[in-house]
Amino acid sequence: MSTAQALILAAYQKIGYYAATETMTAADSALGLQQLNMMLDQWSNEPQACFAITEQSFAIQTGKSQYSIGTSGGADVNATRPIRVIEGPGAAYVQDSNGNNFPVSVVTRQDWNQIGNRSGLTQSNLPTVLFYDPQMPLGLINLWPQPNSSGYTMYFDSYLQLADMASLTVNFSLPPGYEAAIQDCLAPRLWPFCFVGKPLPPYIEKDARTSLATVKRANKRNNKAQMDPELFPDRANGTYNIYSDSWSSSRG
Repeated sequence: MSTAQALILAAYQKIGYYAATETMTAADSALGLQQLNMMLDQWSNEPQACFAITEQSFAIQTGKSQYSIGTSGGADVNATRPIRVIEGPGAAYVQDSNGNNFPVSVVTRQDWNQIGNRSGLTQSNLPTVLFYDPQMPLGLINLWPQPNSSGYTMYFDSYLQLADMASLTVNFSLPPGYEAAIQDCLAPRLWPFCFVGKPLPPYIEKDARTSLATVKRANKRNNKAQMDPELFPDRANGTYNIYSDSWSSSRG
């Protein structure tokens, strides 16, 4: 556990702007906090820099196919606005009052635009498609078909956004490797303010790349590919063997 002030001072010391026994000025502290928060905002746009997946949810309303999400402006879903909703199998589902889950496909804008009729004429108890439009200040969650009943909850996944450091002195806790990455990556961001016109030493740039790469490797996630069952009309007969170019029976 550390503070923003400690990491900022360490970054200044790494580039040789402060000695070990010196104290930061208020101006340098403010600059360091600004650059630190800008860096964390930037990392929030890099999926592998985010160490967790956030599952968010909201109650589905009858006849409502679009829901705004955010923390301001009277959003339908009062929650952190996702930068991006994760796409692919298992990224979203609908749950009924008995705890039964029903899969929902999270699609791109291109796939969303190919749906023939997205009006209220196409209705269902359970929406099967979700498209997220990351508008500002509120994101827009679109569902299809239009829900015609209530009592269901939509769940969807997004990458956890790294929170800004509210002040210099508040303690924060991040997974192993993050403090080193913050210190090493903040150093080159502060360099141009401290040594105008001078080239950045190669070892500082190398340390920054190495530390951030270590964090990203730890956060690497393997996504399971799924094939459309229609591509395998004989799958009920067994498993296809690519070496023998034949199906092996699964029946006893």
